[in-house]
Amino acid sequence: MQSFSGEIYGTTFSIKIAENRSYEYLQYDIKKELDRIDLVFSTYKPASEISKINSDQSIIWSDEFSNLHKKSEKIKELSDGAFKPEDHNGYDFSGIAKGYAIDMVAAVLENNGISNYFVEIGGEIRAKGTKFEQNWIFGIERPIEKKKSPYIAFKLPSNGISIATSGEYRESNHIWGEGPRDLISVTVATEDAASADAWATALYVLGLKKGIKIAEENDLAVYFISSDGDSVKSRNWSMISP
Repeated sequence: MQSFSGEIYGTTFSIKIAENRSYEYLQYDIKKELDRIDLVFSTYKPASEISKINSDQSIIWSDEFSNLHKKSEKIKELSDGAFKPEDHNGYDFSGIAKGYAIDMVAAVLENNGISNYFVEIGGEIRAKGTKFEQNWIFGIERPIEKKKSPYIAFKLPSNGISIATSGEYRESNHIWGEGPRDLISVTVATEDAASADAWATALYVLGLKKGIKIAEENDLAVYFISSDGDSVKSRNWSMISP
């Protein structure tokens, strides 16, 4: 097992590779890619592309910025406006950029022939293959206790999956949007981490009643934990654990 870890985007990242050869050389490439994405989507860096665009609407967008904006707008439409890639100051992709970074790191790994990996940034993940013939394990955090502990753990399918969780139980009032706030956390599993990241935010804002409706309409695999500690799963969640 080879592991790389560090700090990025105000949180931590961890990458595990389960291959019988050394990939130590990738540590530099991974960090370089994470830093590159930061200079595209960070609203905290004046030199980032998004900061420049927010300051000057005449700036021509890069293909990367345009593509993530299109994905954001699509999820905004499908979620009845619950996911918003902009605020009163301009564009803000904080609800999708971390997931996108995970996808880009996964692309670095796959482009180097790696098919068994686990990428995690700030609790959101993308995994593929196995951990030396054992399925990777993922746990949804118990959101009703101060001490971190798993609420539920399950095996991940080896054909690849991305999972993101949204909630305000660790950091209150950090998610924009009006909603019933009758959920503690929402966990979404999709093919790509960017979509999982955005959908988790949108469904949390929507609340349980409308959230489960939108999840079913879009065939999403979602695990809701309500404010009373009970769990509700969309019908596609049963496809997650092999």
